[in-house]
Amino acid sequence: MVEETNAAEGVEKQPKSTSTLKLIIAGVVIIILAAGISFGVAMLAFKTLDKGEPAKGDGFGKVKSATLGTTFDAGEYITNLANEGGSRFIKVKVVLAFPDPKMSEEIQNKTPEIQHTINIVLRGHKAEDLAKPKAMENLADSLKKEINGLLLNGNISSVYFTSFVVQ
Repeated sequence: MVEETNAAEGVEKQPKSTSTLKLIIAGVVIIILAAGISFGVAMLAFKTLDKGEPAKGDGFGKVKSATLGTTFDAGEYITNLANEGGSRFIKVKVVLAFPDPKMSEEIQNKTPEIQHTINIVLRGHKAEDLAKPKAMENLADSLKKEINGLLLNGNISSVYFTSFVVQ
């Protein structure tokens, strides 16, 4: 009888180890399938994005150009704002873009005038004005208008802020 009990216990243990082994194999297969599907989706996304086509828009209805043209780093500016007491300031880094590369020489020759104009325009704004939703766009338009007034051989097409802090 003792032998029968041991034999019965052996039969019961075998299905448990077999079911555990099946669960482990199923888990490994699921992990491999998930990794394969993830890799496939990533490759599909990469191929879709990497067709060499320029961006057509920014997701907000504005059409983007294929290139900025020629750019000029106009520098970083830290200046007081027009608030009472002068306790508020702005720190910006400005980049100018223009379509004609021939304008580079004129812009480089007029760098001090351009920097002076940027400082004047920045100092004419209040912190409250710069907190409004379209403040950066309005400031960029003001700078573009004033800087274009200094240039004789063309106009800048855009003003970009690569850094913008109001404190």
